[in-house]
Amino acid sequence: MTKSVCSYSFFHSFILSFLLLASCSDRQEAKQFEADSTAVDTTVLHIAVMPAMNCLPVYYAERTGLADSFGLEMQLHRYQAQMDIDTAITGGHVDIAFTDLIRSQRLAKQVSLSPLASCDEQLSLISLKTKRVKRINQMKEQMIAISRLSATDYWCDRMLDSSRTNYDDIYRPQVNDVRLRAEMLRQGLIDAAIMGEPYATWMTMLGHKRLFQTQGKQPQLYAWVACESASKAQQKAFRQLLDEAIQRLSNENETELLCNILKQEYQLPPAIVDSIKLQPIKRPSVIRQYDTDEAEDWLKRKYENK
Repeated sequence: MTKSVCSYSFFHSFILSFLLLASCSDRQEAKQFEADSTAVDTTVLHIAVMPAMNCLPVYYAERTGLADSFGLEMQLHRYQAQMDIDTAITGGHVDIAFTDLIRSQRLAKQVSLSPLASCDEQLSLISLKTKRVKRINQMKEQMIAISRLSATDYWCDRMLDSSRTNYDDIYRPQVNDVRLRAEMLRQGLIDAAIMGEPYATWMTMLGHKRLFQTQGKQPQLYAWVACESASKAQQKAFRQLLDEAIQRLSNENETELLCNILKQEYQLPPAIVDSIKLQPIKRPSVIRQYDTDEAEDWLKRKYENK
């Protein structure tokens, strides 16, 4: 996916108006996975996804029928915001979900969750191109859209700390819908937003400015988590499914399908998909204790300051 894809909110009135908008490198051919059908549950695996880069392999697996090779029958539950995935988890509607360690720790007080895999999901601070801002400490009295008590909120704190900017100097409206967050920036309704891919790159292609990104920085907060309803066999098969899908997505032969996913699931404009360049998705890894501790410590500090 490093190659070109395809040749790839006073404030509430604004939000009400725009909510309607929300309503790849060569490789060797992967060997066919031979699943032990006797070891995997035959019940449907319900998976909560959202338009984030680490969900792309799951969209791909659904469209290609790859899950069948792993003895999985899966059903995707599509959401536009992490808070909606929270509701799905606490309501018992899903078995596996894409979330972050901050939100999963909060949810752990209500439901039993098991860490499944850590995801290298990159976030960026994108500033409106009409603003004469080149550094974070120049954003006094401006609005940065985030989702509260999430990885975006954490990284906003980190950015303000590193630039020695007073928290009270920045307005942080909550815009949970990730597609809406990008659209509001595009329309100039907010000054800046913290967003993931592919929306951050889309905004830079429109001339908006990337002031900060989490690439190469720690902790790694995004993760797949499993509910009690997901068996150990299903969890293992899902991990294997992610690895295989990520490997296949690196094949240039999958470019057309990848384009369609970006247009339909991520709602990117076709013209953008035709020329967007995205970094390859990294294989999920084991969730580190450091990342979990950092999320827990940040949450404690957040509540203590309330």
